[in-house]
Amino acid sequence: MKKYAVLPLFILLLSGCVSKLSNFTNDQKLTPESNMGVVVIAYDSDTAIHSLVFSGPSTFELEHNLYDNKHNYVVTSFPAGTYDITKAKIYSKYYYINLGSDEDANWKINIKPNKVNYIGHFNIDKVGSGYKVQIKNSTTLALEFLQENYQDLITRYGLVYSKDGPDDEFLTYLDSLKGEE
Repeated sequence: MKKYAVLPLFILLLSGCVSKLSNFTNDQKLTPESNMGVVVIAYDSDTAIHSLVFSGPSTFELEHNLYDNKHNYVVTSFPAGTYDITKAKIYSKYYYINLGSDEDANWKINIKPNKVNYIGHFNIDKVGSGYKVQIKNSTTLALEFLQENYQDLITRYGLVYSKDGPDDEFLTYLDSLKGEE
C-alpha cells in the first residue's frame, strides 16, 4: 500500500520542477527552434537580482547571468506562449518577492515564436523595508544593444515588445518606415 502512496507524491514533486534557462554570449549563433522565441531582458536595479521565475505552459527560471561586463542584458531562447513573471529572487535563490499577488500590476508576457521578444528593463528598488518592482519599456536602448551585438538576429527575426499591454509606439514607427521603403 505504501508503494501506491509514494507514486502520487513523486509525480507531484516532478510537476513542480523548474527548468533553468541560460544566457547566450556574443560568440554563440542563435538559431531558436520554430516554437521558440529569443527573449531579451535588461536588469536595472539597486538590488542584487538572482533570477526571475516565469510560469505558464511550463515554469522557467532565468538566472541573472549578464551578456558581458559592459551590458546589463540577458539574451536567451524561450518556448512561445503566455507567461507570468511570478517571482523575483533577490540576493540568493532563497529570498524572493512574489509578484503574482498584486492585482494592479501586470506581470504577463507574450513570447512570440521566431521573433526577438524584448520584455523590458526589470527594476527592483529598495523602499523602506520593502521593494518597488517594475518593468520599464526602454526599447530604444534594447535596440541599440541588439544592433551592436546581435544584428543578425534583428535582421532574421525582427524585434517585438512582449510585455502584455499597449503596443510599443517606437517599434510601430520603425515598422511603418520599413513599409515606405
